[in-house]
Amino acid sequence: MSPQAPELPLEPIESAEILAIGTELLMGQVTNTNASWLARRLAELGIVSYYQTVVGDNADRARRALETALGRADLVILTGGLGPTEDDISMAVASEVSQVPLRLNQAEWERIQGFFLRRGRRVSENNRKQALLPDPGVVLPNDNGTAPGAIMTTTRGGRLRYIMLLPGPPNENRPMFDRYARPLLEVRARHRLVSAYVRLTGIGESDAEQRLADLIHGQTNPTLASYCSTGEVAFRVTQYFADRDDNDQSPLDAMVAEIRRRFGDLVYEVGDRSLAQVVMDLLTTNGLTVATAESCTGGLLADAFVALPGASASFLGGIIAYDNRLKTSLLGLDPDLLAREGAVSEATALAMATAARERLGSDYALAVTGIAGPTGGTKEKPVGTVWIALASAAGTRARLLSLGGARTKIRETTVVYCLDLLRHALLERQHRTGFAEIKGTCS
Repeated sequence: MSPQAPELPLEPIESAEILAIGTELLMGQVTNTNASWLARRLAELGIVSYYQTVVGDNADRARRALETALGRADLVILTGGLGPTEDDISMAVASEVSQVPLRLNQAEWERIQGFFLRRGRRVSENNRKQALLPDPGVVLPNDNGTAPGAIMTTTRGGRLRYIMLLPGPPNENRPMFDRYARPLLEVRARHRLVSAYVRLTGIGESDAEQRLADLIHGQTNPTLASYCSTGEVAFRVTQYFADRDDNDQSPLDAMVAEIRRRFGDLVYEVGDRSLAQVVMDLLTTNGLTVATAESCTGGLLADAFVALPGASASFLGGIIAYDNRLKTSLLGLDPDLLAREGAVSEATALAMATAARERLGSDYALAVTGIAGPTGGTKEKPVGTVWIALASAAGTRARLLSLGGARTKIRETTVVYCLDLLRHALLERQHRTGFAEIKGTCS
């Protein structure tokens, strides 16, 4: 039994359903990130997913959910419930519903034992349960844990159905799918979808959709859909290929080009990079550095850079000066300026950016000062009043933000605007000097 086992039939797969097993998911103790990740992978293969279900660690409910899913999908992917304990029920439930028996897979049992021995741990007898696998069936190796996955088949309504079982931990689930399951699905997927993501900031979703109203109303193939997140809008352009060997993406490319034409430099990426990654790539590729000075965001802006691998190449550091005394002692701001203009003001934001650039020795410096709420606002400066500023050798600039929402949203949105302020400055530098720009790719 291997991923290339000949006993897996070569029947087409057009639809799939994701069935997540785990009471911890139902109780909100763990976020079901596997479902969204797998749904994207299935879409890339041209396999549509109309339903996603979450069931607790209850065999009766899991059986009913699996039977329902098999009645409406060619492929059902079960995630989670492959551990060694009593409440890990997925493999047994799939075996009962499909009527495919489980037998001890000696090779997998030896691998599981070796997994523990290499770590100096004693293997428990209940781990033997994880080596009970469908026969006939296909084993999906686990390179990062003890629980192997599997694929078995059954019939419903005169049609062959596939059941795929994957472990719950994302660091096991995703490599297993990409390395071993995806190749098996690729040869069985009848159609193909190719998507490109056009990412914008500096415009609201309703305004963005209005600019593309004619494309949205007239869409056939490719299709166009919008998504909104904090401070950003994304359009997904998807082209359907009835023939998997058809590689003519010109309709998709033409629609992406038209979207870029209409939005101009509001488009920060065509691809999968985040705004922070786009900015970091512009900095790193051109040997430029940035520093931060933050008040109301309290380090959130610095974290946007530090969260990226290789951030040390361009991010020098940041100063969190929440209290006015720290704005004076750490950044050297004039107390008279703070008293006269206030901590939340254009003058203070500009002074913070200038001081951060000088004291940390960066090419660029971003500064933030504002009122994130829920208290602290006044009639003149209500909650959501934020000043952001940028300092560089070319001079300084500032922008007033009037944001709505809860405290977390105000802080997160401010970070997006700061990153975009720096992005525009870098693009202006590019136009003046012709320095390099990193471009994303469609997927």
